[in-house]
Amino acid sequence: MTPLEDPAPADQAPAHPESVPIDGEGLRHALRDFASPVVIVTCVGAGGPRGATIGSFASASLAPPLVTFNVTHGTRFHEALQTAPSFAVHLLAEDQASLASRFAVPDLDAQLDGVAHTRTPLGLPLLADTLGILLCRPSGQMEAGDHTLQVGHVVERIPGRDAGPLLYFRRSYRGVGDEV
Repeated sequence: MTPLEDPAPADQAPAHPESVPIDGEGLRHALRDFASPVVIVTCVGAGGPRGATIGSFASASLAPPLVTFNVTHGTRFHEALQTAPSFAVHLLAEDQASLASRFAVPDLDAQLDGVAHTRTPLGLPLLADTLGILLCRPSGQMEAGDHTLQVGHVVERIPGRDAGPLLYFRRSYRGVGDEV
């Protein structure tokens, strides 16, 4: 089976007696009970600087250091990322929910207006006061339904402040909570 193939024919018996067929909305509902890290990715594409809040961020490999995330097709950020020579992954702190909400609005004009940031010599926006920033070069991508799976090779890390991370859980932004 290839990674994007259907796992079983429609006429095959369910894998478990309590299982039910699932669609995109069903998957969204199921994953609400699973916490996801929240990051903002910025880049500079042909249309200028753009950014997006990402809830699908993950480490993919340590040797070489690779990270992945999904980008929705048809957005200005998706378009910018296609031509960007690099991008920055901002690890958000639990008190940065309003920043995450701002960059979660697709195709918002003037995204960076009023947002504390600096720019690299090539114009890449670096947001202030995060837990850290991973500077990446595109390493590959794969079409995955209505998204593109983006792979980035991490080439530098900019340390940030010491605070708890921002998570997305049960349709809201959250902090980590107590150790168990």
